[in-house]
Amino acid sequence: MAEAVYAVGLDVGGTKIAAGLVDRDGELLREERYPTVGSPAKLLDALERAVVEACEGQSVGAVCLGVPGLIMARENRVVFSPNLRAIEGIPLKDELEHRTGSPITIENDANAAAWGEFRFGAGSGVDNLVFVTLGTGVGGGIITEGLLLRGAHGSGGELGHTTLHATGPRCTCGNRGCFEALASGSAIERRARELARAEPGSALGKVAAESGEVSGEEVTRLARRGDPGAVSVLREAGRWLGIGLAGFVNVFNPEVVAVGGGVSAAGDLILAPAREEVRLRARSPSRDLVEVREATLGAASGMLGAAALARDASGAYVLGE
Repeated sequence: MAEAVYAVGLDVGGTKIAAGLVDRDGELLREERYPTVGSPAKLLDALERAVVEACEGQSVGAVCLGVPGLIMARENRVVFSPNLRAIEGIPLKDELEHRTGSPITIENDANAAAWGEFRFGAGSGVDNLVFVTLGTGVGGGIITEGLLLRGAHGSGGELGHTTLHATGPRCTCGNRGCFEALASGSAIERRARELARAEPGSALGKVAAESGEVSGEEVTRLARRGDPGAVSVLREAGRWLGIGLAGFVNVFNPEVVAVGGGVSAAGDLILAPAREEVRLRARSPSRDLVEVREATLGAASGMLGAAALARDASGAYVLGE
């Protein structure tokens, strides 16, 4: 009987590193979490520790890191990461292969999460998927005919920085009216603060007065209780989400659009207006085929997808295709 082979997937974020040992069926057998530290040297030490401890005692065929920002896939390095500047420019593959002895692959974190949903989650069973993750920012990934769209340099799929409103709010990337600036958790919090200032007697206004801020979780809690201000904030974000998704539906003609990330916990409070915008704005026959679903893997999508993208020294996926 052949020895079981596993892969390790790392989801590297601005505040934490999550490392998972994964089998061929997409089962997360072990999970380790570590804080993300500031300097490049300390970050490399933390990544090495995460890989070594996740691999311990198992036959691990390869490791993949899902990292935030724009990557040069052929060079296996991050060229721009606004939320984790310490990772920029590090030759991650060479450094970590030397330290750990395992084959290392580098992928964009949102692409890895998209692949996780495609292989093991909301997109399993289809060949064409658009995945959008709504958190502090907006990320995404595209699978077409079973292949992950990476682009010429490996930095394709930056869905969060498509322009939806040319004179809209300023985005963290410096442009105005990006998807991220209108439909992310940060966008929801910004609109909630604006409404709280305009209507200090509202439920949102009272929350802001008591705590000094209004979190996205608080907006969702109030909306579930029927507060009209909170409902309107989520509905506005949902409309922008749907406007963005309609464009992706027209361009990529997916069978499924999966929406994940912390904001998706609002469920139909944000997804119902998004689906309506897709129905109104996307073109037939694409709009008649597509289904907008909530992603199913939650925070594990990045680890699972990264593990499924891990390649051995020959370039073959360790967990199969």
